Amino acid sequence: MMIGKSDGPTAVTIIKKNSKLTWKQKLEKCKYKIKRAYVEHTIKDKSHSLDEVIDYIINKHGFVEIDNDEVRFEHDEMRASFIMQYAPELLGEYATMPQLKSESKEDIQAHIREFQERQQRAMEIPIEKFDIDVHKFQISFEDINDNMYIIVEKRFAYIGGGVSGDKKVMRRFHRIFKDVHRYYGVTAEDIKNKTKRYEQVIRALTR
Repeated sequence: MMIGKSDGPTAVTIIKKNSKLTWKQKLEKCKYKIKRAYVEHTIKDKSHSLDEVIDYIINKHGFVEIDNDEVRFEHDEMRASFIMQYAPELLGEYATMPQLKSESKEDIQAHIREFQERQQRAMEIPIEKFDIDVHKFQISFEDINDNMYIIVEKRFAYIGGGVSGDKKVMRRFHRIFKDVHRYYGVTAEDIKNKTKRYEQVIRALTR
């Protein structure tokens, strides 16, 4: 079960502890491991700053930056997510997310409510105490239902995105998303220490 955006840091996944994987799930997991191993083996020590990535998104792929006022809700939602992740002490009694008690419908619903209350508390934290530096870039098409976007958060070095449209639009987005992460790249230190940046790039290239 997912809460919030499936491609962003506000996503919450509830996984059954003792659930068995289906044959198809096992196959997909195996394919992912093989692909990831190949990406990790071939990745090179080559990186660019987030400012360079932003220029690349605009100049190479033709994205246009969206005015901050138009993405205020996304900014607030992402800020809340980062507070929960990086500064939970600001949440007081909500600093720690309670564990799921059981897999019953009632406990799952209660767990979701607790998450939503915690997220709401995070959204009420003043910007003066915690803020982020988020930028959204978008490509729109003639069909108003088709669009793709990339989000870059500079303070915590997050790159995310999303797409809506037919299979052609989705394939194009995934190619661009991988290319952006490949350009962002990793340093020798990232490779050696398996840093957060390393994990982010590897996951994006393994999709």
